[in-house]
Amino acid sequence: MHFSVKIDAMNAEIDLRRLRHLVLLDEELSFTRAAERANLSQTAFSRSVQALEAEFGVRVFDRDTRTVRVTAAGRRVLERARDLLARARDLAHEIDGIAHAEGGELSLGASLMAIEGVLGGVLPALRQLSPALTLRVEVGQWQLLQQHLEQERIELFVGYPGPLAQDPNFAVTPLAKQPASVFCRADHPLASVRHPALRQVPTYPWALIQLPDALAVRLRALFGVHPQAPLPVALSCDNQSLLREAMLTSDTLLFTWRSWLQDDIRAAKAIDLGERLRPALPGDLMSLECAIVQLAGRTASPGAQRLVALLTAGRLTPQRGSRGTRGANERRTPLGAVLRPKQP
Repeated sequence: MHFSVKIDAMNAEIDLRRLRHLVLLDEELSFTRAAERANLSQTAFSRSVQALEAEFGVRVFDRDTRTVRVTAAGRRVLERARDLLARARDLAHEIDGIAHAEGGELSLGASLMAIEGVLGGVLPALRQLSPALTLRVEVGQWQLLQQHLEQERIELFVGYPGPLAQDPNFAVTPLAKQPASVFCRADHPLASVRHPALRQVPTYPWALIQLPDALAVRLRALFGVHPQAPLPVALSCDNQSLLREAMLTSDTLLFTWRSWLQDDIRAAKAIDLGERLRPALPGDLMSLECAIVQLAGRTASPGAQRLVALLTAGRLTPQRGSRGTRGANERRTPLGAVLRPKQP
């Protein structure tokens, strides 16, 4: 990469190209050879060195018709010039890595559902594509992730979008809904009933991570609970171990996404009660929304663009009325496109 950056230093402008000319002359101690390495005529090269010495007000080289020698002051200038050129090369390398999603840092948020589901295979794929990219992942519920997004502590989050899909301040990219159900221990009283009635469900305590208000209204109507009556939520927390233990050691019913309890179902420790409640229990009700949420009108970093492309490849559902974020609202992204992020 060639440098043409000028840096103000007191009353002088330091041109990195001319600094390189000083270094070349120090290495060759010959204007002819140094000019050849710089791809300049000897006259142009000599003028470049003289102009920089004039700008600095320091004579870097003593020269006559036969020899070129570095002055005492010139040795100090050349030492700092080499340091500055090395720093410029490091900066250029870092910027190039960031521009192509190979380096830098990506801070994102994720719900527990997203970690268990859509991000499970995507984050390892992102690490393979961008091994020098540093990932910082915050796990929490959508309200906390929204706060961190607005504070720009994270660039995006993946999880339940809540009401943000209707908020023009956010760009929401829906992902496939995550199947959910009601689970109980294998020897739960309802486990012996082939087709439990919906009205039996609220007679037992419930455990869940979070119950959005809109879903609570639908569940009251579905299970015959009075609109003003509380639902039997006995445990609400972010700790999956506590939720699972409550289900396996009591009559508590666990409302959650399916994927993380499959081992318990295969081991006959838990059963999917939702399957027995169908068709009375609507399938669309027992699914959880999942989306990518970003601040509207912002250009995503190359690392974020690559992550969004991986998440949405073949799984994107268009969101009407959502204000866009560049790189976030493509209708469908071919998987090959994730190998190179878009240029802003």
